[in-house]
Amino acid sequence: MNKAWHPLSKSDKPSAVSRKHLESAITKVVKSVLDCEAFVGVIIQRIEPKSSTDPNWAVRGVRFGKADRDKSGKVLATVVERMQREFSLTDDQDDAAQTKSLKQ
Repeated sequence: MNKAWHPLSKSDKPSAVSRKHLESAITKVVKSVLDCEAFVGVIIQRIEPKSSTDPNWAVRGVRFGKADRDKSGKVLATVVERMQREFSLTDDQDDAAQTKSLKQ
């Protein structure tokens, strides 16, 4: 089992992780699948959950690189669905700083 991805019991709350850690963990799992080694990565975005049990993040963009898009997309969908149950996005200070620097 991948160290970055631990299943939770139903009583556990999602683990709070940074955007960078979440993007890295998703990318690592997708790249580990046959024909998806060339997958480049994902861009995660914070969203407002509709209820307290909904995820507070979603995939904003995907960088497939030269990986098989169909296969990578299917793997990605499965990985994201599971990770949305297991992880919540922290309030990244570095994300706020990055956004601020882009506006200047």
